[in-house]
Amino acid sequence: MSNEPTTDSQRTGESMDAAANTLTIVRVFNAPRELVFAAWTDPDQLAQWWGPKELYTPREKVAVDPTVGGTWTATMVMKETGMEFPSTAKFISIDPPRGFEMREEAGDIFPFAVTMTATFEELDGRTTMTVVQHFDVDNFDFSNSILGWGSQMEKLRDLLEG
Repeated sequence: MSNEPTTDSQRTGESMDAAANTLTIVRVFNAPRELVFAAWTDPDQLAQWWGPKELYTPREKVAVDPTVGGTWTATMVMKETGMEFPSTAKFISIDPPRGFEMREEAGDIFPFAVTMTATFEELDGRTTMTVVQHFDVDNFDFSNSILGWGSQMEKLRDLLEG
């Protein structure tokens, strides 16, 4: 896989860049940053968009305590098989509605730790969301992550811009 940025289009304002052990996702939404931030931290909203299109996230499998040291939990379920993919992270920092940083230790989805930073910058009612995932492993194959994030961002766009 190339380490060159993959830009979806100027229209969507989306780009993904995989370099070394870091994945960066940039997406522009036609929504104020308070709404984008809430989509990440309100369990009712998170359940509506978290996970690629072939998965869903039941509301009862989502819990968010948006405080430093608080837990962020979401379990995706494969539609066809019912196989579950739990994800649990701890907030390292949180600055509503500007962004947050959280860390997920090795678990069911990744056998290594992942630190994720999300920032939300608003200009004229549009929000640029930048998500940076740093994987504590060398030579990570980002192909499935890029596919998953791509369809997941479509679900988030649908929720925010409906």
